[in-house]
Amino acid sequence: KQGEVTEILTGEDGAVRAVRTVTGATYEVRAAIVATGTYLGGRTIVGEVSRDSGPDGMAASLPLTGCLKQLGLSLRRFKTGTPPRVNRRSVDFSKMELQEGDTEVEPFSFSTEKAPENRAVCYLTYTNERTHAVIRRNLDRSPLYDGTIEGVGPRYCPSIETKIVGFPDKPRHQLFVEPMGLNTEELYIQGFSSSLPEQVQVEMLHTIPGLEHAEMTRAAYAIEYD
Repeated sequence: KQGEVTEILTGEDGAVRAVRTVTGATYEVRAAIVATGTYLGGRTIVGEVSRDSGPDGMAASLPLTGCLKQLGLSLRRFKTGTPPRVNRRSVDFSKMELQEGDTEVEPFSFSTEKAPENRAVCYLTYTNERTHAVIRRNLDRSPLYDGTIEGVGPRYCPSIETKIVGFPDKPRHQLFVEPMGLNTEELYIQGFSSSLPEQVQVEMLHTIPGLEHAEMTRAAYAIEYD
């Protein structure tokens, strides 16, 4: 079954008995595994624009937060960020360093019978002082620094704004240009997570070698979630 679960129902003994969806359908269960990712109470932020949303415009899971609180579970608010996506046909790869994949591919699972072919390649480029100047000039518009974002961020994927503020002595930061898949023209600018306004993101992108004329297909955004 597919559907948005809005309630987890328990018996008098407190054990989980059923789940109920947004359309009112109820399913008896012996257990419920809650795997919400960044959707639970999801809110995306791009500059001054904040809205209830899951990743990439997907629907957020909102009512389930209240149900979990009623069940006595403690929740914390976190935030993370994503980088912009750009159109491959607008990128100049001659100004970037080729990053080929492993020649011998090691599968993630022991149950893999035939190792996949490594047909995708990435490219490496860097920010520079022009990039950093654009960011510094627009820090007052960053939701990270104007109080809009309240959640605690993970330590492993800081935004580019955080890198510039936290490491002012660094003249550049590396960015990996990664394909979103074999059957799409979209590229993922790894290391360039941001929540700055969309037009500021475009200005930032166009300071980077190889991305001077990049067409942004999806803006970077921050997301807060329970």
